[in-house]
Amino acid sequence: MNKPLSFCACAVAIGVALGTFSLSSAAADLAAGNRVMPLRQLPGAQASNGATNFIVKYRPGSAPARDRSRVPASLAAATSRGIVVQSAQTLPRLQSVRRGATGAEIIIASRVLAPAESQALLQQLRADPDVAYAQLDTRKYALDLMPNDPQLPIYQWDLLNTVGGIRGPAAWEHSTGEGVVVAVLDTGATPHVDLKDNLIPGYDFISWYGQSADQPDVAGDGDGRDPDATDPGDWVDASMPWCGGSSSSSWHGTHVAGTVAAMTNNGIGVAGTAWGAKVQPVRVLGHCGGLTSDIADAIVWAAGGHVDGVPDNPTPADVINLSLGGSGRCAEDPATQEAIDLATARGTTVVVAAGNQAADAVNYSPASCRNVITVGATGIGGRIASYSNYGSSVALAAPGGDPDSSAGISQGYVWSTGNEGATVAGRDILVGMVGTSMAAPHVAGIVALMQSASVGADRGALSPAQVRQLLVDSARPFPIAPPADRQIGAGLADAAGAVQLALGNPLPEPPIPGLQNGVLSSGLGGAAAQSFVYQLTVPAGTRSLNLRTVGGRGDVSLYASQGTAPTPDDAQFRSNRPGNAETIVVSNPRAGTWYLRIVGEAAFTDVGVLAITR
Repeated sequence: MNKPLSFCACAVAIGVALGTFSLSSAAADLAAGNRVMPLRQLPGAQASNGATNFIVKYRPGSAPARDRSRVPASLAAATSRGIVVQSAQTLPRLQSVRRGATGAEIIIASRVLAPAESQALLQQLRADPDVAYAQLDTRKYALDLMPNDPQLPIYQWDLLNTVGGIRGPAAWEHSTGEGVVVAVLDTGATPHVDLKDNLIPGYDFISWYGQSADQPDVAGDGDGRDPDATDPGDWVDASMPWCGGSSSSSWHGTHVAGTVAAMTNNGIGVAGTAWGAKVQPVRVLGHCGGLTSDIADAIVWAAGGHVDGVPDNPTPADVINLSLGGSGRCAEDPATQEAIDLATARGTTVVVAAGNQAADAVNYSPASCRNVITVGATGIGGRIASYSNYGSSVALAAPGGDPDSSAGISQGYVWSTGNEGATVAGRDILVGMVGTSMAAPHVAGIVALMQSASVGADRGALSPAQVRQLLVDSARPFPIAPPADRQIGAGLADAAGAVQLALGNPLPEPPIPGLQNGVLSSGLGGAAAQSFVYQLTVPAGTRSLNLRTVGGRGDVSLYASQGTAPTPDDAQFRSNRPGNAETIVVSNPRAGTWYLRIVGEAAFTDVGVLAITR
């Protein structure tokens, strides 16, 4: 069963004057006491509260697929077989309100079904030979995890050549994403002064707008689907009992859009990852999230597919960013998987956030779907973020932020475009947030840089599979390796390297780090078969060279040679006993440059390397 996410979310906002920005103005504004969005708890699993919404896909060629007038009879038969009416209840009536972009019927029940009733109904529908799949039409939520400890940040470490940054400047020398469209499926967007010129028309796909007394007003804008993808605010209050709790508007989609393509070189605000690209806001999240069926339709539409009742997208997206998700494996969410498959078949790359539960992403959708690029999060120092989901579903990681207060002021937020309005939109400001929601748009922006570079070099557009491979191939090793049981993909996203591979150029050989006599180099880690090379200078007259791996966990081997970097096959000296405490001692070593290679025989973490010459 696909369940909504439940995680705490909050935000910190620093207001800045329109048209100007400086650290000093931000600090002054902070000192004046800006509003901080309160901590909020999103609702628990929908299944525990009953259900009214379902998605049913009939097999091609079946009677209900050929003739929609047969659908009511099919639904009624499943209802009568699966639901036993209690004395105080009536048999629910199921109605198909529309056919979705993938051909599935979007179903609403006339009353709330208890968990046992909804499961019995799904069991009967799935047993029908005419039915390809049946599932709950659950809500998904913005994957924002935003600490409520507002302090002065270091702006845009995430884009620069910092330890944990994506190395944007070296990529921008060759590409800014020009000519590429990135669809951001989120809460919509506001026309922020530092974003508006890079926004193109999108669409509002939220179908629930409280048109009846017993229907939640998810949209909050007084209407259903329409061409206006402006974010009206996603606040929650006591008038929305289906959400629970209360919170201010997040302006989540505006923040994500700014990370992708905020206006740059305009003298104000922040830069975007691919500031030459265009962002197409597609609104799918409102008060307390959004429905899977709406998100599936929006994925298809954004990629250029047809959705009944909606004008076709005149500017189909090259990249789709999904900083959203719900609990439950994608195998239990075939509507989302089918929409993703249709999008990638059209050549659109789909980037998704891994989630913020510090859990295995395989248990969340769309993070565990096929044909997506799932992104984990790292902090300012390149360490896995404390909240980031992990596991085999994650392709690579990018900056999501994880504030560090060790210096006395908070550092490490991801800063982007936002709004100060508690409910409806107010003044344009910059907002610091953290979460895998912030990591994913960095990668979506890098994909835009790659596509623009490839096309500009007359190499043609890259397929989604090629994009994924080049991202993985160009990812650089984590500055601090994640724990062996919390892997977040191939490494840290590297915009400069990804653009070079998109241009058809080989990656330059990374410089070999040096070891100082008697100085421990610590924090080394990686997966099985991963290796690291170091070099040191051995002066003439040295009587003993002692090389060691120290501390940590896992299993490594140590290799050494003079004059050339060793491999396990040609090393002059080696130590490969079980565990990670390896030692090589060389008497009267030859003077010159020596090289060490540490190879993971199994996953390893926090291993130190030490060289001592006497």
